[in-house]
Amino acid sequence: MTRKQLIDRCRELYEKEGMEALLFDSLKKRERLYYRLYRFGITQKKLVKKLGVEGEFRRYKKNKFGWTWERIIKETKPIVEKMGFLPPADWFRKNNYSSIPFALYGLKKTWNDLRLEFDSYKGSSFVESRNGIRWRSHPEASLSNFLYARGIKHKLGRKYPDRFAQYAGQKYGYYDLTFLDRKGRWIDVEIWGDKPMGHDEKGYARKRRTKEKFNINNLKFVGINFQDCFDEGLLAGILKPYIGIVAPYVFEKPFDRVIQSTHWSNTDELLSHCKDFAKRFPDGHFPTEEWLRKRGKWKGRKGVAYNTLSIYIKTWVGGIRKLREILGQSEVSTEVWNREKALAEFKAWNDRYGCSPDAARTRFRRGKMNISKEEANKAGRISTAVHKYLGSARRAYELLGIKHTTLWNKKKVLEESKG
Repeated sequence: MTRKQLIDRCRELYEKEGMEALLFDSLKKRERLYYRLYRFGITQKKLVKKLGVEGEFRRYKKNKFGWTWERIIKETKPIVEKMGFLPPADWFRKNNYSSIPFALYGLKKTWNDLRLEFDSYKGSSFVESRNGIRWRSHPEASLSNFLYARGIKHKLGRKYPDRFAQYAGQKYGYYDLTFLDRKGRWIDVEIWGDKPMGHDEKGYARKRRTKEKFNINNLKFVGINFQDCFDEGLLAGILKPYIGIVAPYVFEKPFDRVIQSTHWSNTDELLSHCKDFAKRFPDGHFPTEEWLRKRGKWKGRKGVAYNTLSIYIKTWVGGIRKLREILGQSEVSTEVWNREKALAEFKAWNDRYGCSPDAARTRFRRGKMNISKEEANKAGRISTAVHKYLGSARRAYELLGIKHTTLWNKKKVLEESKG
């Protein structure tokens, strides 16, 4: 289609189906209109302007996407009532409710906040760890994943001894988790929080003191603060007397080796969200941290800031660079470049290979330079920065005072003489 034909097609769909036809998802799914328009430089904003429906479209989006915490609860409540519990975020995406997770992160809320709102820890939405056990909280699942990654047998916490009922003045009690130590003993674990289900802080503190006193002489008991369950280093120190120092070696998913095992359950959900998030952009690439936080050149961009999402990516995944590697987008650079960095990287490249990054990429494509694809991609990033901040490779050589032609020929002669 030509530029005019694409616009006419969108006008036809708008007149037939209304504003819904001009939304990003509609344009993307139908005849790949969004990408075809984008090739002509026509964004969604420019499209509605050309169709003369800017004001109407703005009001429509405000009514449709004006999410608040109250609206999220209202939209989610029928689902919880029907299912009997709050399903995981991935269920919402797979059942055409992806706007709810997006809105949730946009309001700097977490899925845990929503679980607490519906008291859904009591239902089937427990957090599943890699061994298939469903736990009552993320800290429990994190500890389970830590043990699983190290081949340590463990299971749901067992029931307290019968004498605990009389001691504590309650019918019964359960430990959170139990694991097999290196001496063949089952060790009982309590994970201490601040308050259960987000309420009754005083009551919980009283129960904790009772359990601590009951286990004070129990050599097969360990209490762990819930925050420590998210840190592999702290957990390793706490559990060293029981299991020694064991490096993780049980890996199932491609990213397990690069992410702390204590973050696996959190990361599974987060990565699913990030994959969907990246699809919102024309190139399909996950945005930079500056874009998420509305900083630097993105300070004035429209829309909300995704500060909480940025924090989760940094805490659970290890940063956007590592996230992009997991998403298969490692070639997308997150480096912060400036004039000085571009010149320094250019010099380092030239010192190593005796030619400019541009020349290296050309020779690599022709099969005349033996470097890895990753190194060729690095050359591309340097080249892009040089052209942006210095103008050209020739200008970079001038600033460095290097006669690049002589050096390149010298390098070429040496290579050919070896051949």
